[in-house]
Amino acid sequence: MKKYRNLIFTAVILLLLGSCVDDYQDANPPRPKDGPYFTLSASGDVLETPADGNFIGAGQSIILTLHVIDCPGGIDSVGVTFNEDSLGTAVVDQASLSAVKGNIQGQVLVNFTAINDVAEETDLVISVTLYDGQQPVDWHGRIIEYRKSSAETYDVTVVVCTSTGLAGEFNSVANGFSGDGAGGPDAPYSDLQAEITITEIRPGLYEIDDMSFGFYPQLNGDSKVPGQVDLCGSDISDRGDTDHYGDPFTISGTLNGDGTVDLTWQNTWGDRGTVVLTPK
Repeated sequence: MKKYRNLIFTAVILLLLGSCVDDYQDANPPRPKDGPYFTLSASGDVLETPADGNFIGAGQSIILTLHVIDCPGGIDSVGVTFNEDSLGTAVVDQASLSAVKGNIQGQVLVNFTAINDVAEETDLVISVTLYDGQQPVDWHGRIIEYRKSSAETYDVTVVVCTSTGLAGEFNSVANGFSGDGAGGPDAPYSDLQAEITITEIRPGLYEIDDMSFGFYPQLNGDSKVPGQVDLCGSDISDRGDTDHYGDPFTISGTLNGDGTVDLTWQNTWGDRGTVVLTPK
């Protein structure tokens, strides 16, 4: 008799436990899956430097790759936003997205192209968001959204140019005029020789150790005037640097195929010169 009582007791306990499980499931909706996890890498025209960050020139492109490590809800879609919308456009590569849609792992490509006319270098933050494919759940008439997302950012500076080839040690020969103080020419000078060093800060951006090409130290007894220039293809242009008196300089010129450089410079006092740089 005792054996039968134990069997009945066990059956009742199991029935109660099953009822509790049903009550719990009725009182709680299904648990959502974890959100996606991915990393970003970049290729294409972008220049990545450990010290100074990432750079891309006008009209150039970056290929961003989403390395999806885990997306329990299945890869669904990708969105891209910028802190500066006017600097370029981004397009999600639909072929790469379709190939991994619904998977928990895979790679998706995003192509970013900078505008052709960059007025000045600007820091751009590209934010890439990956969405999973979890569908809404109708739980007793209440719609619960389960879709999840995660985002990663890529920082890049959009610059005027990323051309190379201007750096080096040069012998300089210049002809020109000292200024009259009002922006015009005064006394001429000719065959002014100097040694000039041009250093690459990064492709497209260079520093000249003396923007007066010997005029300040040799004719004025003053210190050299360092400054920066952009190199776009073979065209050289100044970045609005000033001397130690606050006098702005303008520089323009050409990097020639044989490595020589033709330049003209002027400050607002009126000092100016036409310069030929020959590699040492």
